[in-house]
Amino acid sequence: MPIIGFWSANPKESGQTLSIAALATYMAIEHNYKILLIDATFDNDALERCFWKVNGTKDVAKMLNKGKMDISSGAEGLVSAVASNKTTPEIITNYTRVVFKNRLDILCGLKTKIPEEFTKSLMLYKDLVKTADKYYDLVFVDLEKTLKKETTKTLLETSHVIVTNFSQNLKQIDEYMEVKAKNPGILKRDKCLTLLSRADENSKYNVKNVTRYIKEKDLNQVTYNPIFMEAASEAGVATFFLKSRLSSSANDKNSAFIKSVAELAKSIDYKLEELKYKA
Repeated sequence: MPIIGFWSANPKESGQTLSIAALATYMAIEHNYKILLIDATFDNDALERCFWKVNGTKDVAKMLNKGKMDISSGAEGLVSAVASNKTTPEIITNYTRVVFKNRLDILCGLKTKIPEEFTKSLMLYKDLVKTADKYYDLVFVDLEKTLKKETTKTLLETSHVIVTNFSQNLKQIDEYMEVKAKNPGILKRDKCLTLLSRADENSKYNVKNVTRYIKEKDLNQVTYNPIFMEAASEAGVATFFLKSRLSSSANDKNSAFIKSVAELAKSIDYKLEELKYKA
């Protein structure tokens, strides 16, 4: 089944993690998919915090240094299993956290604070996602930003669909265009979707103007929604989407945001069908 990587050219905040959390949660609820969401970022627990309260990073580091944290579980445990050739599609669930049973699992990020250790472990993620691909209907990967690391390039090449993210910031848009032009072999046109995250239609850089500027068709957007952002900051993404189902009013204050996520989901499905047809 397909692997979908979310990536940004700019290392600054692009809305990437919030967008992938929103999309995976929405598709798990509204579509009949079994989804795995993987955090492949370094020293960043933003994705995990969208769904659960997390200990402070300093506390985690202390626990690791003192040997009080069980590294046989979570991403570290799964990486160890992959390295030992002891992993199968079915046992991946032993290392993930469940958001919705049989619908949405999350493999939280590696806890190491040492870049070299992170890179060494991430080298095994290519095999990890390919194994997960045999068990889940969709595998979403929240990737390290920029193309500075070979591990990121490898995971982008492994992805069937790449969702490139930027916000309403001219520098981010320009960097996206520059990096894409220099890396056509990795950011292949036929497998990329472009996403404007946290989009405000009142901005100068709205979908219409950015589409004209980057000279690409079918620019996707996830609209800015302060209520969703508050929910994400309070580990309430799952609850936010469950509550949104209770209101079907077009005038609901979350309706534009939900609609934009639904449209992105449609774009993903269409791209997957398109690639299947070409294959």
